[in-house]
Amino acid sequence: MSNILYWAPCLDKVATITAVLSSAKSVNRYYSKIYKVSILNIIGEWNNHYTKKIDFLNLTNFNLFKLLPKKGFLRSRFSYIVFILFAFYPLIKILKKNKPKFLIIHLITSLPIVLFIIFNFETKLILRISGLPKLNFLRCLLWKLASHKIYKITCPTEETYKYIKKLGIFNEDKLVVLHDPIIEINKYKKIHNHDNSLINKQIIAVGRLTRQKNHLFLVKTFAKILEIYPHLKLKICGDGENYKKIKSLAKELNILDKVALPGYVDDVTPVIKNSLCLLSTSLWEDPGFVMIEAAMSNTFVISSNCPNGPEEFIDNDSAGLLFDSNNSESLIAKFKQFMNMNEEEKLSKKINAKKKLKKYTIFMHAKKLNGVLSNEKQ
Repeated sequence: MSNILYWAPCLDKVATITAVLSSAKSVNRYYSKIYKVSILNIIGEWNNHYTKKIDFLNLTNFNLFKLLPKKGFLRSRFSYIVFILFAFYPLIKILKKNKPKFLIIHLITSLPIVLFIIFNFETKLILRISGLPKLNFLRCLLWKLASHKIYKITCPTEETYKYIKKLGIFNEDKLVVLHDPIIEINKYKKIHNHDNSLINKQIIAVGRLTRQKNHLFLVKTFAKILEIYPHLKLKICGDGENYKKIKSLAKELNILDKVALPGYVDDVTPVIKNSLCLLSTSLWEDPGFVMIEAAMSNTFVISSNCPNGPEEFIDNDSAGLLFDSNNSESLIAKFKQFMNMNEEEKLSKKINAKKKLKKYTIFMHAKKLNGVLSNEKQ
């Protein structure tokens, strides 16, 4: 039986956490006789995610995660350094002693990449690209130095695959499209609409309150949308460093009573299901968990045409509507188009969106990942 270790040290409740958990669960569910899966827990960052369905392997006995700063650029960088310092020798030890067959790395990938450059481990390293990678000098250098040590590079979308391929850093045969495991069919069968009054007036946006999700732009544009459709309300589910800025802007625009900021919502699916539409204003996305969840929940999707995934999913407005990224006039025009659609037009786009969901199921993810691990032709 081959051992698979997932490396994903995390500070916040980002989508990658869900992706790692779902990926590990999918392998356990469908290939438990072939692989033994564990998630590495460095200093307690995974303690709140313990589940009987997944094995967590503690690299250290230190439970420092609660003490680390989580928000702010400099403070979060300090926390990343703490992760690296505490994981450095334990990770070397486990790779040399336990000799797992595969190490799949998601977040703070610099440490395992550096170790694989320095040492010749028997373990095969799989680099998971999450989102649109920011290619600074250091990352480019590390990727080039480690290119011959990395077994496979998995990309969440076709566009990201093409982007990485175009860089020319890795051999093409190392690159694989592996969509995130977002959909668990049984979960949605249990959800029923419980507040039909919201479906006609609530717009939902979901995501960490950071620059990437572009919520300040959303609030500014929503104020203009309210001039046309004053009955609407906006709910932004998520937490992050921009919370005060978003709330302050809504107050400044005199629409605070129309904008709800409930913070992080553990299970956002019922909220999505009970909304008029999902509105994504991200500056980059791949294509976004909530977009897939909205399609599964029969909720209409309106998204920015940002790199590197929404266009792939919405496909020339056949499965929703795309507006020009960070362009208020474009968003307002697309929203008007949505509001003027008849139910038959909306249903047609929702059906097209649902047809695309198969590749985002945990079954398809497990099947494709098994192909990567067994080196089957992709």
